[in-house]
Amino acid sequence: MRRYWIEDDLLHFKGGRIVVPNGGGLRKDLMKEAHDTTWAGHPGVERMLALLSRVYFWPKMEDDIEAYVKTCHVCQMDKTERKKEAGLLQPLPIPERPWLSVSMDFISGFPKVDGKTSIMVVVDRFSKYSVFIAAPNLCSSEIAVELFYKYVVKYFGVPADIVSDRDTKFTGRFWTALFNMMGTELKFSTANHPQTDGQTERINHLLEEYLRHYVTASQRNWVTLLDTAQFCYNLHKSSATKMSPFEIVLGKQPVTPLDVAKTKNQGKCPTAYRVARDILEMFSEAQDRLRKAQRRMKKYADQHRRSVEFNVGDKVLLKLTPQIWKQIVSKTSHRGLIPKYDGPFEVVKKVGEVAYRLNLPERLKIHPTFHVSFLKPYFANADDPDRNRSKKAPPSIPTQFDADIEKILDHRIVGKSKKNTKTEF
Repeated sequence: MRRYWIEDDLLHFKGGRIVVPNGGGLRKDLMKEAHDTTWAGHPGVERMLALLSRVYFWPKMEDDIEAYVKTCHVCQMDKTERKKEAGLLQPLPIPERPWLSVSMDFISGFPKVDGKTSIMVVVDRFSKYSVFIAAPNLCSSEIAVELFYKYVVKYFGVPADIVSDRDTKFTGRFWTALFNMMGTELKFSTANHPQTDGQTERINHLLEEYLRHYVTASQRNWVTLLDTAQFCYNLHKSSATKMSPFEIVLGKQPVTPLDVAKTKNQGKCPTAYRVARDILEMFSEAQDRLRKAQRRMKKYADQHRRSVEFNVGDKVLLKLTPQIWKQIVSKTSHRGLIPKYDGPFEVVKKVGEVAYRLNLPERLKIHPTFHVSFLKPYFANADDPDRNRSKKAPPSIPTQFDADIEKILDHRIVGKSKKNTKTEF
């Protein structure tokens, strides 16, 4: 098998991938396209490597991608550190094929846009395919069924069971309303798991991270980002199945901007028998990998975190806890869209064994000493200083001013109800 060959004036590597030269900034441009853009969604090293390596190749590609992701200012500020949980896990049974079992959850508290203030998250437990649906804040079972039917049942059919942490009354009304909408008089025997398997919560975090990357200062474009967020999530490979949700559900990856340079016809479609055989093999392989992932999760559950130490002069990021949010963030902002960290700040002193004092700016009116669990190291990009600066405003909003007010020129009272009024000057 050939390793390198020239075709259409381009050097190709095995697998038909285009070799990218080390010059002219092409590698950096490709990494920026596969990481910073809205359709890519700031993926981690493995997912970003999977996207780029489908079409392109260069020596030490994984090392370059790891360095790019490690020094991404947006990722360091927005993404939550994943800590291993204590206690043994009790995984739910693995479905036999896609869309037999789904998990459902809601993320609420977003700024109101066209009557929508929450997101209904539906996840297929087999393929991990996720659907993100804008919903009203008080989403009754009837409204939830309408959305579920429009965005899930219409495309994938009725699942055999739903995993949800909502009360059994809600899920019972949900099933009844769903069967009434479908016009059936049959009495289905369905299963309901009033607990969660953790996957929906994990996807909720990923969705909020994605929205934090691209939401505007007013946070009112979150609804328009949902479709791209859904495409982005289902495009990336799952660490459990080693395949993307698109591959398991549709049998292939969709075309992305990275594929534009490689649009040659790949030949005739395979026979129906081969397609059916490949799908069954894919399902079997996905089940095996899900079982391995479950065993891996159980193995890691009892492990402890390693100790972390900093030196004076190190740059660190500070975790924004709810207590700090209350002091520095506007009440109209949705916490899920606020960066998880602020900084970087310099370590000026070690206090005791597990605490450090930071050099904080004047805008943060908080005590400068923090436990090590609230800090994480900051990695700056020495080659590209522009990537070390955020293009968004800091999460803190000044509520006090050093200068004295000399005179009030005018004022007005805003708000109709007595409980929801404020005075503007």
